[in-house]
Amino acid sequence: MSGQRHATMVAAATLALTLTPLIGIFEGIGWIVPVLFTIAVIATAASLTRAAGRGQGLQTLAMCAGLLIVLTAGFSGGTAILFVIPTPDTFSHFGLLVGEGIAGIVREAPPVPAEGGILFLTLFGIGLVAILHDMFVVGLRTPALAGLTLLTMYLVPVSVAPDATAWFWFILPAVSYLWLLADDNLRRVSAFGHRFTGAGQLVSQRFPSPMARTARWSALGFILVTLLSLTVVPTNTSGFIDRIAEGYQGGDAAGLGDVNPWAQLSGSLNQPEEVDVLRVSTTDPSPQYLRMHVLDELSSDGFAPNDYDDREALVLDGAQGETFTAEIENLRMEAPVLPVYGTPVDLAVDGNWERDTATDVIVGDNSDMGDVENYTLTYTDPGFDAETLANADGMDPDDERWDANTSHPDVPELTEIVEQALGGATTVHEKVLAVYNHLSVANGFQYSLETTDAGNDEAILDFLLTKRGYCQQYAAAMAWMLREADVAARVVIGMSKGGRSGEEWVLTSHDYHAWVEVYYDGPGWVTWDPTPTSGVPGSVSFPWTTEPAPEDEETTEPGATADPSTEPSEAPSTSAADPSAEAEAPTDGPTGQAADNGTGGGPAFNPAWLLLLLLAAVPFAPAVWRTLLRRSRLGPARLSAKTAWDEVLDLALDYGVGLSDSLTPRQAAGVLAQAAPGAREAATALGSAMARHRYSPKGADPTGLADAVHDLRSELDRRAARGRRAQARFWPASLLVKLSAKQAEESARLARRSARAADRVRTAVRRPRRSNSRKDRAVTRRP
Repeated sequence: MSGQRHATMVAAATLALTLTPLIGIFEGIGWIVPVLFTIAVIATAASLTRAAGRGQGLQTLAMCAGLLIVLTAGFSGGTAILFVIPTPDTFSHFGLLVGEGIAGIVREAPPVPAEGGILFLTLFGIGLVAILHDMFVVGLRTPALAGLTLLTMYLVPVSVAPDATAWFWFILPAVSYLWLLADDNLRRVSAFGHRFTGAGQLVSQRFPSPMARTARWSALGFILVTLLSLTVVPTNTSGFIDRIAEGYQGGDAAGLGDVNPWAQLSGSLNQPEEVDVLRVSTTDPSPQYLRMHVLDELSSDGFAPNDYDDREALVLDGAQGETFTAEIENLRMEAPVLPVYGTPVDLAVDGNWERDTATDVIVGDNSDMGDVENYTLTYTDPGFDAETLANADGMDPDDERWDANTSHPDVPELTEIVEQALGGATTVHEKVLAVYNHLSVANGFQYSLETTDAGNDEAILDFLLTKRGYCQQYAAAMAWMLREADVAARVVIGMSKGGRSGEEWVLTSHDYHAWVEVYYDGPGWVTWDPTPTSGVPGSVSFPWTTEPAPEDEETTEPGATADPSTEPSEAPSTSAADPSAEAEAPTDGPTGQAADNGTGGGPAFNPAWLLLLLLAAVPFAPAVWRTLLRRSRLGPARLSAKTAWDEVLDLALDYGVGLSDSLTPRQAAGVLAQAAPGAREAATALGSAMARHRYSPKGADPTGLADAVHDLRSELDRRAARGRRAQARFWPASLLVKLSAKQAEESARLARRSARAADRVRTAVRRPRRSNSRKDRAVTRRP
């Protein structure tokens, strides 16, 4: 193996070892295969370019091309040519993945699933680091600078989530850096020639020296001291992404967990693994939504969470309606607000809690849901009916709450859409019904998680145009449209009623939900849920609403409640607005819809993975080649003493048995017999057969030679060290020698051709030399 090829392998191996901190960032180990494959492709591209004698510039371009091919094959979304050649649409798709990945990093906490935009950013970043790492180690021969790339791969996971990475992950990056330095030093020392001991004895380059032993012990001591310091010295640091999330959250704004409620809502619905959050036991036969956050601050960036600044002591007044009791067990939730049903009239909970007068949200005063194991809630369900709401007015414009719940940015395009949706509606209830019907499946709207999670004006307009989104877009669009129609409305985030488990209700991470509250004079804030029931597990149908359906579907009766024991009904197959548009077929949850890409079936086969599989088989090609060559030599059609002896010589190379070219076949057989005593008879028979083949007129009988070769190979393999055995099987030295010999022969042939061509050119352009003797006079003008 050449020095550069060896250095390339060492560079790739050390970078791969430094990726161990990612184990604390991602869920499972599925990310390992694409990451290692990306490093392998970049290393292979660099090695092949160097073997062709190209400079560092072309090597860097080849590595960048390899990275682009990997990203295109895995993330093109069907926009590439032949699955590996990117197009302008491919780069546009990459931009969407980058946005998705950044949003996922901000809103999700480790461990996160290795998929989508986050995996794309990971492979892209690791690919760039791999290119720099190879450039430092091999191209520029500056392994000390490679410590920066190794440090980058270690610090990025630590800065993102220090709690997800343990101190012992520092061991492999440190060992990798020492390996780089030691390997480069060994290659530099090898360039000076042979090594001798103090007594003048010739030794190999890898013969242990006192200086190397001292360096190894010093390095080990440094690692141990560093690790001891990391375990003893107290630290109080926060991750870089934690700070981003705090800024994104807006200071002390309350959230479902540690970040903005919108971000946590989107992250929970996109989590591939469904996690139980709450367990509820209630006397209510069909509970409604658990109310958590109120978002009533609307700007061009969308609805923002309320700061809950106007708090007062938690005093729960009685309310009209049927009374129910719920015992809620906290399984996983960590939030600064308390989830409640309906209108609370009594509450038994640990900690200090207050009520926000503007939103009626119960907020913790130095208390958090993470400190609450269970609590008991008594609440009432007012039970409005459609007639009561139809006869009620809206919020009085003189009410002090009017501006906070009706203010909105001036978006002419949205105003035009609202005017068309309202038609001739005049009363509050008519306007609400008009907007509600406009966002229904009967008007072509479909539930889909494959949309942006933003709620700004551009995203709302895009949602109203494409008619595809999930609860965030539905709730934000309805509340915004109602404010455009001078109706007091706000967005609420909480959880749906979940699914029944025996006598209890279990609410999971996929049950987070957003809906709308509209103010009616008298009834107060009334819940409206514009999201189609087919997209919300555990959805609730309210007595005052009827979800419009296409003509080919039966309309849900008012007051009907979704059966929690059954899955959501299928979405309509056609759209009233666009009959050619295909609606998504819902699955067991929103995550399933996102995974299907709206196809309603399993994941489509991507032929690009077949190409990646073929590339992954490249490292095993030498072993296959060597096996086929052995079978060809020892097959009945070609077997002879010469082919058997050729196989013996290759086995000696593979297993490190030195056979000089000056040895006769019998002498070489004696050396093999010493290396493999258990196959002495086989080695002797093979040597004798080759001698007869060379010197006997009759040649040698090939009978039994194939078995002798197999016996010799088995004995050499048994006695070889583990590393030598693996190298002989997967990277046989005999093949490398043959390739090197062919390359040297080809180089010599090209050199001879070049020399002959140069001679012919010189002969063709050569001028006649001037002679010192001429007929008339000499050049020197001497007589």
